Amino acid sequence: MVLAMPTSLPPLDSTTGAPLISTWASSLLYTAEMLQAVYYFRKFKDDDWRLKTLVTVAFVIDTVSVLADYAFVYLCTITHAGDLAYLSKANWANPLYIICTGCVAILVQSFLTFRYWRFTNNTIVVVLLSMLILVTFGATFTSGLEMILFPAYKDRTKVRVAGTVWLVTQVSVDLIIAGALVYEFQRAKSKFLNGRHRIRNTLNRLVVLTIQTGSATALIAVAGVITFLINVETNISTGILYSLGRVYVLSMLLNLNIRASANEESTQDTSRTATNGRDLEMIAFDHGAGSSHTNEFAGVQFRSATLSTS
Repeated sequence: MVLAMPTSLPPLDSTTGAPLISTWASSLLYTAEMLQAVYYFRKFKDDDWRLKTLVTVAFVIDTVSVLADYAFVYLCTITHAGDLAYLSKANWANPLYIICTGCVAILVQSFLTFRYWRFTNNTIVVVLLSMLILVTFGATFTSGLEMILFPAYKDRTKVRVAGTVWLVTQVSVDLIIAGALVYEFQRAKSKFLNGRHRIRNTLNRLVVLTIQTGSATALIAVAGVITFLINVETNISTGILYSLGRVYVLSMLLNLNIRASANEESTQDTSRTATNGRDLEMIAFDHGAGSSHTNEFAGVQFRSATLSTS
């Protein structure tokens, strides 16, 4: 049986144009990511080695994803320009970027989930998030494998189910984490209604940062899944999702680096006393991993203590 060869080029605007434009935006985000990574390793040299390893692994995997994006565009627009057979299917860089993006998302989501658990000890929410992250993990690798087995754009329907599950569960995790953290930060703010303006300002920044990073990753994934379902045979969704890995790593680095400004504001305001044996809520800022008596998220540590006056 002789396979029919394509007789005309696919629409280049949606096949190579969308990924090309996306690499420009992705490059800007990657530059910001590198700056934040350099800042983190210079500023927080005393962080736990496991945390620094996590940041390093996420950054390296995302760098591989960036290189895969560049390779896809270069191969399609330069090396194989005008090659009808080559341009009718995705090359090796596509599944590589999918797997790398999924791995970065899983690492960052696991990091945020662990921090949420350290902050709240809410086992139910953490178990739910862990299950969704595992589903995302499986769907990501299934999507990449199916794209390797069926690279032709006309066969993209075979990736529809796994790709949709990957992005939908990923969005769900992002929104649940963001919502849960905002709720906890708002609860913490209510304990400092009178005074402690610097603490409230720090919590306000954490709320804003959580909303911004959580909504950014969710919006990109939603846009990606919508465009993918509208027309699975184009690379418009691919282009939209190119920047997803950068946004995930940036969200983790920003959550870690916010400690720098918080430390500056709280140097002289890390504790307060109370009378009659009242419970106190104290906020401290630390460069390390925290202690067993501390609930901590993003380097901001909330500690409860009971002080009494004689």
